Amino acid sequence: MSRVRRRWLWLVVVVAAVVAVIGIRLIRPHTVAVEPVVRGRAVEAVYATGTVEPATSVVVRSRIAEHVAEIAVREGDRVTKGQLLARIENPVRGYALSQGETQLAKARAQAGPRSPALGVLEAQAKALRAQLALARIEHARTEKLAATGAVPRQELDASRARVDQLDAQLQAAEAQVRSTRVELAAQRDQLASQVKSLAIEADEGAVVAPTAGVVLKKLVEPGELVSANQALFEVADTSELIIELHVDEADIARMRDGRDASTVALSFYAFPGRAFAGTISRILPEPDRVRRSYTVEVKLDAPIPGIRVGMTAEANVIVRRKDNALLVPAEAVDGDRAWFVVDGRAEPRVVKTGIRDLVRVEIVDGARDGELAIVDRRGVTAGARVEPVVRGTR
Repeated sequence: MSRVRRRWLWLVVVVAAVVAVIGIRLIRPHTVAVEPVVRGRAVEAVYATGTVEPATSVVVRSRIAEHVAEIAVREGDRVTKGQLLARIENPVRGYALSQGETQLAKARAQAGPRSPALGVLEAQAKALRAQLALARIEHARTEKLAATGAVPRQELDASRARVDQLDAQLQAAEAQVRSTRVELAAQRDQLASQVKSLAIEADEGAVVAPTAGVVLKKLVEPGELVSANQALFEVADTSELIIELHVDEADIARMRDGRDASTVALSFYAFPGRAFAGTISRILPEPDRVRRSYTVEVKLDAPIPGIRVGMTAEANVIVRRKDNALLVPAEAVDGDRAWFVVDGRAEPRVVKTGIRDLVRVEIVDGARDGELAIVDRRGVTAGARVEPVVRGTR
């Protein structure tokens, strides 16, 4: 056989082999990954992020403008209601209080049982009382003598006048004692009221906790000059924590609070791989106009040990839920069409979809329970022969 004929023979053989391989591939079905259409729960959720915050917190402010003399707590300290947080210098009011207390002490002494002024007046009244008693005795004796004619009528009249004069003087003295006592008591009470007011003003330098809780922020240092109404501390009750979510305005209308509140699935960077549940407790009416979002408060269904204020949370707010829904993998749906295996061939079909998440899509119309949905249709065309392989079994 000539060399040329041998080359042609080999060429024919190679071409025949290629044709055979192509023919086999054209005849052999295309392997596709599928998943069966199943029934289950369809859930639609809105994603949001937020932070852990105390349910109640109070910003403690300065009532006066002066230098900070003392800081009594640190961030993280637990405090009780009324506990001293800081003290602001208040020398003017402190001096006024000291002066007022001195005057009040004097006024109390003047109005008390050992009052010098009242003692003098009461001594005068006592002396008049004794003179009046003696005058009455002498007047009675004079009346007896006048009845027998032993003394003249003029002496009897003088005796009676003496009694009347002393009686009037005694009544005036007793009235002066009563008046002085009332006046001294009024002065004492007025000074006591002034001292109480001065004490309140002097105490304005004492910054105390308005509620029990934890000091979250300390915003001043000793020696710093503060102004009136300046924020000094933030104290929060950390016994109850909430999650503050920032929800886009496009999604807020689908969320609910109150009796039919939306449920929330939560995760935290601090607790990887764990999921927690919560419920929307309140949707704040005022939006963040810059971020175009609303603040949504979520209450935890159960306390989480180790959770702290400021931790970052990721949330999926459940806005729709449907049981016994017909579900297909999201990869099987392309717009308004889904791909299925029917009689060994790939069949695209118009479907009506419902709830959709990142994994599955609800088919409201256009599919049947148990059908095989094609989840990987690369290289597959409509009507092509396919060999279905359930995803995850290869």
